[in-house]
Amino acid sequence: MIIGLIARNYKCYKGINFIPFVKDDPEYLRLIIGNNGVGKSALLEAMDSYFNDAPWIVHTDSPKKNDAAVGILFLMEKEKAKSIIGLGNEEILSNISDTFWSLNVSQNSNYGKYYSDFFNLRDNLLPTYKGTHYLFMLGKDMDKKDVTFLTFHTTVFDNLKTLVNQQSILYNVGLVAYNIQNHYSYLYIPVESSVSEFLKLEARGMQILMDKTIKDTIATTFNEKRVTRNGGKKKFAYLDIINKSLESYVSSVEEQIQKIDPDYNFKKGYRQNTNLTANHITDVIIESYYSKRKLKKGDKPISTLSSGEKRRALIDIIYAFIIQSNNMEKELILSIDEPESSLHISKCYEQFERIQDISVNHQKTVFVATHWYGSLPILKSGTLMHIDDDSKSTIFSLSNYFEERREHPDDIQFKSFFDLSSSILSSLRSANYNWLLVEGKEDKQYIEYYIDASALNLKILPLGGCGNVKKIYEYLFVPISSTKKSEEVNGKKQKVFCLIDTDLACVAINVDSETKNHLLQIRRLQEKNDHSIGLFKVNDPTQSATEIEETLNPEIFYKALSVAIEQCGNDEEKTSFLAFNFDDGVNNSKIIGDYSILSHNGQGRSLREDKERIKWFIDNNKPLIASEYSKIPRIGDIPAWIQEIECFFTNQTPSK
Repeated sequence: MIIGLIARNYKCYKGINFIPFVKDDPEYLRLIIGNNGVGKSALLEAMDSYFNDAPWIVHTDSPKKNDAAVGILFLMEKEKAKSIIGLGNEEILSNISDTFWSLNVSQNSNYGKYYSDFFNLRDNLLPTYKGTHYLFMLGKDMDKKDVTFLTFHTTVFDNLKTLVNQQSILYNVGLVAYNIQNHYSYLYIPVESSVSEFLKLEARGMQILMDKTIKDTIATTFNEKRVTRNGGKKKFAYLDIINKSLESYVSSVEEQIQKIDPDYNFKKGYRQNTNLTANHITDVIIESYYSKRKLKKGDKPISTLSSGEKRRALIDIIYAFIIQSNNMEKELILSIDEPESSLHISKCYEQFERIQDISVNHQKTVFVATHWYGSLPILKSGTLMHIDDDSKSTIFSLSNYFEERREHPDDIQFKSFFDLSSSILSSLRSANYNWLLVEGKEDKQYIEYYIDASALNLKILPLGGCGNVKKIYEYLFVPISSTKKSEEVNGKKQKVFCLIDTDLACVAINVDSETKNHLLQIRRLQEKNDHSIGLFKVNDPTQSATEIEETLNPEIFYKALSVAIEQCGNDEEKTSFLAFNFDDGVNNSKIIGDYSILSHNGQGRSLREDKERIKWFIDNNKPLIASEYSKIPRIGDIPAWIQEIECFFTNQTPSK
């Protein structure tokens, strides 16, 4: 996996710059934000120069015309590397990796000057990954063909000289670098492209993303010996016949042209094989096939659509290929520059939802440079890179984005909620979406267990806590409340419902009114005096802590909790759970208190301590419990509070 990049005099990066892509544990999604001109696109273009030999963009103040270089920092599992680098090269890569794991500032004064971020990242990774992963940097210099390690070059080769077989070191290092580079397919979607460039990208993307099984089928067809010639019994492959015929023809042409001047020849290039391989023919066949099967939207070729529609189509193509491809020929690295560019704001959420699915669920490395900060509250896994006006980057984790918000630059928090609110408002006017905003992904999972979101045209969006749900509600309140009847779309309006737990530490909302609004509501889950669960106004005086895990079908929740504790509970937690039986006379799924699904079976243990231990387990294993809950077939009625939410979207009156 790529975890960092070195840019020397590349585009806006003057001199030597190390840019980390991760903080500690590498994740597949890397979101890059910052103002225009700070170097977001330059990072994506630098990788394009490295992997695809794209044109180099030299810094305008570079001391030399061709003084630019790019280095890629890899963290690769050792077992995986063995299958990539080629037989006999493990010692080479192991030596290079040991050098990077053990580098220190005292070895070279430039290390401390340019690479403090590298050493911070390396030291974060070292305890977890040193024993199982190779850490190494491979670079390219604009005006040199050989592999380079940039600033670390001398140190790396000094250590490599300790190997016994020194004469082949340079060749083997080049082979290792070539094999690693060739292992990846880097697909870069720039922010703007001409029609011709788009068509090339469309065709190339289809080839890169195609399942390896299809390519293998074509290659087998040409390589399998199945043809006999001139009545003989010996069988030949189609590819052998083609190569033999071409070689014979070219030789005869060469013989004739040498009669004119003996210096003419058809000699092969350096290190080139004169014969066609199955890969050569496979690539040509696929390219020719797709040239005749252009993707259209309706009757319109994709190339004729608007810029925003084309970008959306490209990502839709990539997404469709990835979700059905089980075995790509190479490991994909996808880089997208401003996926929201020229796209209607109401479509931004869907665009980033696709990108998140590609990275998280299909484990493809994805780099995204964006100005749409509305993606931040909705992306729950990955790395957030903020690049400041001096092209210096700061790394945050998207998984605990809201917990780190005090460390964020001032503009991030405001822009993220403003952009997301704007996107929701726009979708209400231009798309047929309803929105249900909830605290966490477990809330979404429980609700989807009971509600058919597609039937309601419903987007359920987790926002990472009650404070964030309230903040979006406040942003939406004024524009939605001022919506006029004349603005209805097709005779109806799309709606937004905001749902939170009752958290006694959560601040009150800051709008003047929580009166009933037929387009926007915020409600919190609250246990009533009769232990049923209701939806209360946020500022209602009746308040006792109530979480969504306490509002579910008690029998299903007990079964899910039982499976979860059996799977990952420690001995104390398992023993505590065995001290209880299921109480089938309880109508909600509470654990703590006298009204509980857990009935003590009298084993002489502390009732309070056992329940608190189980509650602690629930609080620390919510995703697992929600997952197990969703696997159990539904029994009993749909919880009344969920029916009430559904009635809000369908304009029906909840049954009493």
